[in-house]
Amino acid sequence: MIKWFKIVMIGTLVFLGACQSNEVAEEPYEGIPLKIAVVGETPEVREEQIIFKTLSLEELYRSHPDKYDAVFIREEHFSDASHQKYVEMFKKKRAPSFFIASKANTIPFQDLENPVSYKEKEAAKKINDTQNYISGFLYEGADEGYQGWKFSYPVKNNEIQRDNVQGIYSSVFKLVEKELNKASSING
Repeated sequence: MIKWFKIVMIGTLVFLGACQSNEVAEEPYEGIPLKIAVVGETPEVREEQIIFKTLSLEELYRSHPDKYDAVFIREEHFSDASHQKYVEMFKKKRAPSFFIASKANTIPFQDLENPVSYKEKEAAKKINDTQNYISGFLYEGADEGYQGWKFSYPVKNNEIQRDNVQGIYSSVFKLVEKELNKASSING
């Protein structure tokens, strides 16, 4: 009898799991104003409290490590951003860096000690544009390594929704605020 009960329970759980909606809640970010450096085209977002500053990689390199709450690198700048000089910059910035529309299946430049050109990087050849839209990381030091994140396209009715990425940006903004709060609690 117990064996039969377990089989029925497992079957019920599988059925309920299959019936669940895959819809992603797309609530806008309503937190504090964020100042974000963008290398490339400024994204269109629905949040009005986000302040974007468009910069070249060189201008970003010369900026103070604490000047921005986050850094967005657009796909047309990935190859340049993978040069040793800029990879070192990611280690010094105290804000998370996000790579927009990366087709790599891994977080770009994750081996900060031995960077490889994005064009040559084996991971860049593994196309995964079916699910992830934004990937990012925050270097936390030699002992800690880095934290990494991936933000996927929303799925609705078992179909990937590529036409509206504003919810993805809202998720990124929420994470940036969380990281800011974590850093301020650690620093004092």
